[in-house]
Amino acid sequence: MRMRILALCGALMLMISACNSSSEQTAASSTSEAPVSIPSQATGEEATTTTAPVSEFRRTVDEITTSMLVLQPELVTDLGVGELIGFDANYLLDDLSARGRQGLADTAIEGLSALTTLEGSDLSPADELSAEILRWYLEDQVTMAAFTQYENPVNYITGAHTNFAEFMADVHPIQSEQDAEDYVDRLIAFPTQIEDLVDRLRESEDSGIVPAETSLAIARWQIQNAIGTGDGASHPLVTDFQERVEALPDENPTWAAGVGARAAAVVEDLIVPALEDLDDAVRKLDGRSNAKAGMAYVPGGDEYYAAVLRHFITIDMTPEEVHQVGLDQVDRIVAELTAELDTLGYDASGNFALAMRQVASDAGSMPTTTAAERDLVLQRTIATIEKAGEVLAEQFTVRPVTELDVVRPRPGREGGSGAYYRSPPIDGSRNGIYYLSLGGPEFPILTMDTTTYHEGIPGHHFQLGVQRSLDELPLHQRVFDFTGYAEGWGLYAERLVYESGLYDDDPLGNSGRLRMELLRAVRMVADTGIHWNGWSRNEAVDYMLDLGFDRGMAESEVDRYIVWPGQAPAYMVGMLEILRLRDRAAAELGDTFDVAGFHDALLRQGSVPVGLLEDVVDQWIESVR
Repeated sequence: MRMRILALCGALMLMISACNSSSEQTAASSTSEAPVSIPSQATGEEATTTTAPVSEFRRTVDEITTSMLVLQPELVTDLGVGELIGFDANYLLDDLSARGRQGLADTAIEGLSALTTLEGSDLSPADELSAEILRWYLEDQVTMAAFTQYENPVNYITGAHTNFAEFMADVHPIQSEQDAEDYVDRLIAFPTQIEDLVDRLRESEDSGIVPAETSLAIARWQIQNAIGTGDGASHPLVTDFQERVEALPDENPTWAAGVGARAAAVVEDLIVPALEDLDDAVRKLDGRSNAKAGMAYVPGGDEYYAAVLRHFITIDMTPEEVHQVGLDQVDRIVAELTAELDTLGYDASGNFALAMRQVASDAGSMPTTTAAERDLVLQRTIATIEKAGEVLAEQFTVRPVTELDVVRPRPGREGGSGAYYRSPPIDGSRNGIYYLSLGGPEFPILTMDTTTYHEGIPGHHFQLGVQRSLDELPLHQRVFDFTGYAEGWGLYAERLVYESGLYDDDPLGNSGRLRMELLRAVRMVADTGIHWNGWSRNEAVDYMLDLGFDRGMAESEVDRYIVWPGQAPAYMVGMLEILRLRDRAAAELGDTFDVAGFHDALLRQGSVPVGLLEDVVDQWIESVR
């Protein structure tokens, strides 16, 4: 019987160097169109590895990080960090029960205790900052564990019922027979996750905490999509698996047929019935009305929302402060958009909402009903990313090691998401993935390029791709992500592209950029409005309609805020702090300020809570004075 933890010795862990060499992406696209890889070229030097003596500080913080990672086996696989930490995770799934969540918190408490042993040590400023980053992560784990019953375990963005198929296809490796056997083990473990979701739903209901009606309806659609026809042999979890097994070099046909048959049996006999039980539990759940969709109407909801808002924005701001900043930013961007649209001949001064809708209509869309049409969208996306890489080359001296694949999301995921990114693993065994939803009949052009900059270059692929490759950093700065910084960087990337002149000959595209920036400001207002001020779903939708967003988008966005409290404000909060710190650094350094140095200073620290970014910039300023 294989050992779950092969070794947890921090010293040994530090002696193993993470492999950053790029290898061919093994995950297949969700359609017949093949994924498209975009080299990370013309963007500066790759992050380089270093070798340094193992300090007591590094041993301690990496041991703490390892203790948290072994409780998150899916993250270990996603990060490609199993060999580095000596943990065979590829046949295990996360414990989604309330007990599992508390286990993470208990381990975090032990980690905080271990961190205190470093107090009073002669730490460098870099180590002090690193310790504070880890402390923030651990304290947040403890805080959020107290609110497990408030979390919505069955939602269309983060729910296991919709993410499992994508994880198994695009993350779980199939490079050997053992990988395939591990795949089947994970299939066998999946019904336990579903049972845990059902238990948590019932526990939350017993506490008077239930999702809103619309949220439950969307969840049921996704669950039924995951069930499919109920036939194991034709289920995507099996058909995709069989294709990957048959592609193995020197594949044994008898073994391949056997492992495929076992996978089909598990899906049909275990997974489909478990999903049917989940569907039944959701159907029987008496959800809150959409008039009371937010946490403001839940017992203890105010305390939870304040905590989850801080969890996502990663800086100390009250819901009232976030709401007001959002209102101020909406006013600023509406003024900028009004001037822009008036210049283009739209009467935004007279009727802003109508002008917004007109410019979106005039920008047009690209059809996506055939494979050839979808390929044209992908080719435009590739050209956009490559152009950004060329124009922004001088503003960065560090770049991701891996390439960027552009693919469609998995069936069942595509209908609930527009575009999103999955970072490459530490071992370089998989490229970064930009998921571009092409499930509808057309793809709108107005905001297309801006979204690509956010998800690809210089956005998430730059920030997260670089973060994973920085093996000179303590492990936690490479593997743990903070939403406020990650999404703040993505929105900052959109602004940076504008500042670099890429919209100079594309005034409609710049209107789309401002429209997306307005959306992020609206998110601050609507999210706090729903969950803190007690807005109904209709009130939030109407607020967006008044600002020129079409009804379909407004309803989709508001439903997202309802099921994912606190996440939506993170974008604007993070970007504003990055811009503030850039302006401060430029003022203090004067002629010696170098924007490439500023960008590298941020990227080379990995992911950092927004509240600690000022420390990062302070250290950089001191280093270049």
